[in-house]
Amino acid sequence: MSRRSWVLTIAFLGLACARGTPAREDAQADTVRLKVSVFNDARVPQPVLRAAELRARAVFAEAKLSLVWLDCGTPGHWHTELGCQDVAFPSHLSVRLATGVPAGSGDIFGQSFLDERGEGSYVNVYLTPLASAKALEILREGDLLGCVIAHELGHLLLGKSSHSEEGLMRARWEARELREAAKGNLLFSKSETERMRVRYRSATALAQGDVARLRPAGS
Repeated sequence: MSRRSWVLTIAFLGLACARGTPAREDAQADTVRLKVSVFNDARVPQPVLRAAELRARAVFAEAKLSLVWLDCGTPGHWHTELGCQDVAFPSHLSVRLATGVPAGSGDIFGQSFLDERGEGSYVNVYLTPLASAKALEILREGDLLGCVIAHELGHLLLGKSSHSEEGLMRARWEARELREAAKGNLLFSKSETERMRVRYRSATALAQGDVARLRPAGS
C-alpha cells in the first residue's frame, strides 16, 4: 500500500478512537481491570506516550475495562519495580513500541501474537511506519498510537478472526472514517465489548482454578 493512499490496510490492525469521557460512575462496579506493560524500545517522547495512554484508556473505559498502564521505561532504563514482567493472559498484557518495520510489510503498524487457542499476551507496535503515516494529517501522533495499541489489545482479548466490518476493530480505513475517528466516534461494538468481558472473566476464572489445584492440601 502506498503511504500516499488514504486507505490503510493492515493484517492485524485497524485504526479507531474513542470518546475521551470515561465510563459513567454508576457503571464502575461492573468494570474489568486490565493491566498493560508498555516497553518503550522506540523511545517515544513522553508527551506522545502520555497522549497515547489517555486515548487507549478512553477506548477501554467505554467498554467498562479499566486500563492500568505501566510505563516500563526505555532500553537501559527499565522500571523493574513496577512488575512489568508479570505478564499473564488475560489480566496483564504486554505492548512493545518498536522501531523499524515488521517482516514482509512496511504498511503494518501493529501485530498481536496468538497461539492455536487464540490466546496471547504480547503486542508489537511499529513506530517507523506510524510516524510517517498519511493518517497523521487527521490524527495527532499520540492519538494514533493510542488507537493502534487499543486495536491490537482488542485482538488479544477477542481472539482469532477478530476484525470486524465496523468500529474499532475494522482493518481498513479511508479519509472519512479517519475523520470520524479523530472526533472520537469509533469504539468497540457492543458485541465485542461483551465478548471481551465474558472471555476475560472465563480465562481469569480458569487461571485461578489452575492455581488452586496446584496448591498443596491445607495451604
